[in-house]
Amino acid sequence: MKLQTYAGFSFLAAITVIYHAFSSREQFYPAMVYLSTSKICLVILLNKGLVLMCMVWQLVKRIFLGSLREAEVERLNEQAWREVMEILFAITIFRQDFSVSFLAMVTALLLIKALHWLAQKRVEYIETTPSVTTLSHIRIVSFMGFLLTLDCLFFYSSLKPLIQTWQASVALFFAFEYMILATTTVATFIKYVFYVSDMLMDGQWEKKAVYTFYLELVRDLLHLSMYIIFFFVIFVEHEDECMCLGLMNYGVPLHLIRELYETFRNFRIRVADYIRYRKLTSNMNERFPDATPAEINASDATCIICREEMITAKKLLCGHLFHVHCLRSWLERQHTCPTCRSLVVPPENGPAGVRRQHGNPQEAHQPGKLGEV
Repeated sequence: MKLQTYAGFSFLAAITVIYHAFSSREQFYPAMVYLSTSKICLVILLNKGLVLMCMVWQLVKRIFLGSLREAEVERLNEQAWREVMEILFAITIFRQDFSVSFLAMVTALLLIKALHWLAQKRVEYIETTPSVTTLSHIRIVSFMGFLLTLDCLFFYSSLKPLIQTWQASVALFFAFEYMILATTTVATFIKYVFYVSDMLMDGQWEKKAVYTFYLELVRDLLHLSMYIIFFFVIFVEHEDECMCLGLMNYGVPLHLIRELYETFRNFRIRVADYIRYRKLTSNMNERFPDATPAEINASDATCIICREEMITAKKLLCGHLFHVHCLRSWLERQHTCPTCRSLVVPPENGPAGVRRQHGNPQEAHQPGKLGEV
């Protein structure tokens, strides 16, 4: 209701200034000149354009998502402030290209990014919900298809002037942003396909976590490569080289430093997790012996990971027993025992490894990075 009321007042103000311009100038061209040069008229018309964008955003959200959950609203608020700060930094980089059209494109980019955040959060919710209606599946698939279409259209519209002029401009910034969004949408859709496949197999697809990890690894690698390329295209050291290449010296892209660092850190962590996982699972039969029937009967005989009875099990160094497929799935995310949090293999490097195991009790209870989105 607040948006509708504000939109109504904005519409009345826009109609008023347009009527005043045409009634006082009496001709189309002088009226348009007055509307584009008068600061008051320009602010009112820009405000109306922003309201129209917000109304379209609300309509798209209602069609594909319906009402938002509390977690989705929190995600939206957290990400919005961060993205606003980054876009403000980007505006300082491209301040020589600042115009009304640039402001409109920045606003559209922010709203489209918000839709992508909601799509990722909704897919996460669907993955953790036992029963999902067919309509919800249709809406989320249609939503991701809609977002991918938007990303491709805006990417093409941003790339077209670059191809025609072969000069780096603010269009490069938008082309880069929509390329990142498109790859994120594709990765989210593939992750959703993995979830549907696992659901059709009644949750017995053992390779789901492995494929999800590979997907996130490839996504982070693509994003890291694109961040590096864009960083070095914008940040050119010598102006002579800029003139030879037809580029403009925009300076240091401050809005990319944090994204570049976080993407590189996540990629390094995922590679380290993958190497650790391969070492742990390469010789599971030799590293983790089979538990005897007497050991299974002496214990609870219930796998703490899947909460099902164990007929055969693997035994860790600490003595706890688990299904072999449950243990493999657990090791994709952690390298500690699910029960006692002790390392599943002897600590390396003697005392240093022991300090890593026992030195930070909070760290031992944090989930691994391998399963993060």
